[in-house]
Amino acid sequence: MEYRELRTKIWNMFDSDKLEALPQEWGIYNEFDREISRIGYATNLTPEIIERAKKLEADFILTHHDSWEFIFGMKKECNALLEAYHMTHAFFHAPLDDADFGTSASLAKALGINKTKKELPYAGLYYGGRMGELDREVSFESFADRLSEILEEPVRQYQNHNGVKKICVAAGGGNLTTEMKIAAERGCDTYVTGEYSLYSAQYARFAGMNLLVGSHTNTEIFGVQAMAEKVVEDTTVDVKRIWECND
Repeated sequence: MEYRELRTKIWNMFDSDKLEALPQEWGIYNEFDREISRIGYATNLTPEIIERAKKLEADFILTHHDSWEFIFGMKKECNALLEAYHMTHAFFHAPLDDADFGTSASLAKALGINKTKKELPYAGLYYGGRMGELDREVSFESFADRLSEILEEPVRQYQNHNGVKKICVAAGGGNLTTEMKIAAERGCDTYVTGEYSLYSAQYARFAGMNLLVGSHTNTEIFGVQAMAEKVVEDTTVDVKRIWECND
């Protein structure tokens, strides 16, 4: 697929007005015209991930996060590697959190949560979480085991309610008590996120809401995978997940 076609496909997956309103929430680096044959995807962008993308012979990297500028010096090194290896990198942060195929939506789908609705406002334009229900109530233990199996990692578990039925999924950094309060007020008995803090654990206990915490990286990877697979639909472009630590 020609790069220009790929870029257009990605752009059309999101609300263009929102993209233009908050350009800091997405970006594409090192663009140039050529044929794209393989896309590598990951939640994050680090020098190690770029090196692994090179070994996979990927010529385009798609992520949820950009390289963080507050990890001093890393963004400069990442950009230098992308240029040296002739790779283009695209990231979509809030747009992917908000999308119907995005981070929280995809994790909720994997967990069997139905008829999810956008919740947890973010940056004035986007939403960062999804709320919905299981077909039937299940035990806390079985739901926690299911989440751990899906994420392929142990998860922190705080049981504060008997059974799991109505759930808020806030993939990634959804541990703020201001967000958890919305879930509690909407009647959620369980809250799933990708970051832990003392305050989130205390609030969940106070509100009587179960809290399950996976890693930031693994709770968001399903949305990145869905985005990558949508990009390559009806093309011959290969897509590969880039291994990364579950930070």
